[in-house]
Amino acid sequence: MTDLSEPDRGGLQGRRRFPLPSPVAGLRIGLLMAVIAGFWLVAYADLERARDRAVQDGLRQTGNLSRLLEEDARRVMSVTTRTLYALAEGGRIPAHLMTEAAKPDAGPSSGPSPGPGPALRTLLIVAPDGRVRQAAGLDSPESVAGTVPFETARTGAAFVGPYRDPDGGWRAAVVRPLADGSGLAMAVLDLDRFARLYAGQDIGPRSIILLYGEDGVVLAYSRAGTRLDADRAVFASIVPRLEPGETARTLSGFDPSEGRERIGTVRRVAGWPLYVYVRVGTDDVLSGWYDDRWKRILETAAVSVVLGLLALLALRQLGRLETTTLALRASERRSQALFDSSFQIMGLLSPDGRVLALNRPACALAGLPPEALVGHPAWEFRGWARTDELAKAFRNSIDKAASGRFVRYETDVVADGLTRVMDVSIKPVHDDAGAVTLLVVEARDITERVEAAERLAAARDQAEAANRAKSAFLATMSHELRTPLNAIIGFSEIMLHELFGPLGSPRYHDYARHVQGSGRHLLDLINDVLDMSKLEAGRYTLDEGWLAPAAAIDDCRALSAVPAESGGVALTVDCAPGLPDLLADERALRQVLLNLLSNAVKFTPRGGRVAVTAGMDPEGGLAIAVRDTGIGIPADALARIVEPFQQADSSIPGRFGGTGLGLSICRDLVALHDGSLSIDSEPGRGTTVTIRFPAARVRQPVAAEDGRA
Repeated sequence: MTDLSEPDRGGLQGRRRFPLPSPVAGLRIGLLMAVIAGFWLVAYADLERARDRAVQDGLRQTGNLSRLLEEDARRVMSVTTRTLYALAEGGRIPAHLMTEAAKPDAGPSSGPSPGPGPALRTLLIVAPDGRVRQAAGLDSPESVAGTVPFETARTGAAFVGPYRDPDGGWRAAVVRPLADGSGLAMAVLDLDRFARLYAGQDIGPRSIILLYGEDGVVLAYSRAGTRLDADRAVFASIVPRLEPGETARTLSGFDPSEGRERIGTVRRVAGWPLYVYVRVGTDDVLSGWYDDRWKRILETAAVSVVLGLLALLALRQLGRLETTTLALRASERRSQALFDSSFQIMGLLSPDGRVLALNRPACALAGLPPEALVGHPAWEFRGWARTDELAKAFRNSIDKAASGRFVRYETDVVADGLTRVMDVSIKPVHDDAGAVTLLVVEARDITERVEAAERLAAARDQAEAANRAKSAFLATMSHELRTPLNAIIGFSEIMLHELFGPLGSPRYHDYARHVQGSGRHLLDLINDVLDMSKLEAGRYTLDEGWLAPAAAIDDCRALSAVPAESGGVALTVDCAPGLPDLLADERALRQVLLNLLSNAVKFTPRGGRVAVTAGMDPEGGLAIAVRDTGIGIPADALARIVEPFQQADSSIPGRFGGTGLGLSICRDLVALHDGSLSIDSEPGRGTTVTIRFPAARVRQPVAAEDGRA
C-alpha cells in the first residue's frame, strides 16, 4: 500500500534525479530538433533530385532511341526514293533489284533489336490501266487497278498511305511517273515492319512509339490500340509537330490522349515530312524511384530515432562536462607554451608583437638569452630580421596574424656565417569570444625541398636544351645527307639503265642495284628522322585543304599493290558509299596510309590478307582502318611501339627491317589533324590500326548535297 504520510518524498527525489531542463539544455534540445528537421529536409531534397535525375535519364533514353529510329526511317525512305528514281528513269526493274527487293532489313545500325523484316516489300512497273508490267518483291500482283495506291496515285499523289493490304497488313506506297510517261513506278513499304521494330523496344508497358506524317496520320506504332486501329488520324490534333528548322524536341507533362503524365522525344525524319515520337510513361521511368522513396523514408526515420536517443544520453553528460571544459581550455592555452624541446624555431607573441616565450633554437638565432628578448617587439632583433626591409616585412606579417589570419612566408637569415632559407608561419590563437590572444610563430630550415628545387629546374632546362639541340642536329644533318644520297640514287639509276653504254661485267650491274637499293633505304630513313625531328620540334606545318579520302586511299593502294603481289598478300579496299570530304594535308595523309599499308604487307605472310576500310564513326567523324592477318603484336608491346625507335621485339629489325619510326610519325601526323590512332592486335591473329578524324574536319561533298536537294 502507498504510504500517505510522506507524499512528496518520491517526487522530490525524482526531481533531484531528473532536473528540469535549463535554458541551455532547452536550446540544445531545440538545436537537436532543428538538426533532425534538417535531416528530413535533406532526405526530401535528395529524393526530389533523384526523381529529377530519373526523369532526365528517361528523356535521354527517349532521345537516344528516337535518334536511332529516325535514322532507320530516314535510311528506309532514302533507299526507297533512290530505288524508285532508278526505276522511273530506266522504265524497268534492274536485275540486282529483282533479287534484293525482298531481303531482310537489319534495322538501325545499333541499339534497337535487329531483324524486323523487309521495309521495301514490292517494286512495280505499272501501265496506265493498272496492269503490272514488271514486279519484284514479296507481293507481285498481275494488276493493281482499283487498289488504294493505284487509284490515289492517279490523282498525282507521290506518297500513299497508310492503307490496308488485302492480307490485312498496313502498307504505304511511294509513286513516281516513268520518265517516258508510259506508266508509273511504285514502291510498296511494309508499315507493319516498323510496328514490329517499335514493339521490340523495351520501354515499359505504358509507353508507345509512333511514326506519323505532317498531317498527324499515324503510319506505325508499337502498342496495339483499338482507337488507332480504327482511325489512324484519331490523334492528328494532339501529336506534336516541330517548327521549320527544328529537328527534335523533348516533351514532358500531361498526355490528354491517355490521361497520365508522360515524357518523350519527337524527332523529324531528316528530309521527309515524317516524325518519330518515343513517348514513355512517367510511372515506368519512376518505378525504381518509388521503391527507393519508401526505403529512404524508413532509413531517415530510424536515424532520427537513434539521434534522439543519443542526444538524450549526451544531455546528461553535458552538464558534467561544462565545468571541466573551461579548465581544459585554459590548460590547452598553457600547454601551447611547452615547446622548448622542439628542434624548430618556435615562439609565442602577444597580438602587438611582443615576445612572450621562446625556445632555445629561437634564442640561439637571435644571439641573446631569453631574458633579453621577452617583452620586446620581435622585429627589433637583427638575428631574425637582418635588414630594415626584412624587419618591416616581419612586422607586417605579425599585424596580419593579429587580425585573425594565418600567415606563412619564406625569408632568409644568417646563422653561423651561412645564409639559410626559413619557412615561417604565424598562427593566431583565439579565446572563447573569438578575439586573438596569442600568436604562435614557427620557422623551419628549408634551405635543402629549395636548393633541390633549383637543381631540378636547372637539370630540366639542360634536358630541354639537349633535346632541342638533338632535334636541330637531326634536322640539319638530315638535310646535309639528302643531297649526296639523291646524287647516289640518281647516278646508280643511270648505271642500271646503262644510259651511256654498257657497264662491262654483270657484277657492276648488281653492284649498281645494291648501291641504289641501299641509297633509297638510307634516304627513307633520313626522311623519317627529318619528319620526326620536325614533329618533336613543333615545326611541322600542315598544308590543309578539302580532299576526297577515297581517292587518296585508292592511290595508296595502287602504290602498295606491287609489294603486296610480290609477297603473295591480297590487298583490298572497301570505302563506304557517299564518303565525305576531309580537311587534311594530303601529303601527310598519304604518308600515314602508305606507312600503315607498308607495315601491314610487310608483317603479313604469303597467302594472307590486308584490307582497308573507311566510313563515318558514331561521333560524326571519319574512321579509316587497315586490317591484316599478319603476325600480330603482343599485348605488352602495344603501348611502346608508337614511340620513336621502338619495335614489338628485338628480332623485328633483323627479320623485317625498319627503324621503328613509322608508327610514331603516323601518330603525331594524325594528332596534328586533331585525330587519334589506335591499335588492336593479337599475336597470330593479325593487327588493326584505326585512324580517326573529328567531325569538325568532315563535310559532305557539294555534289552529294545538291543531289539530295
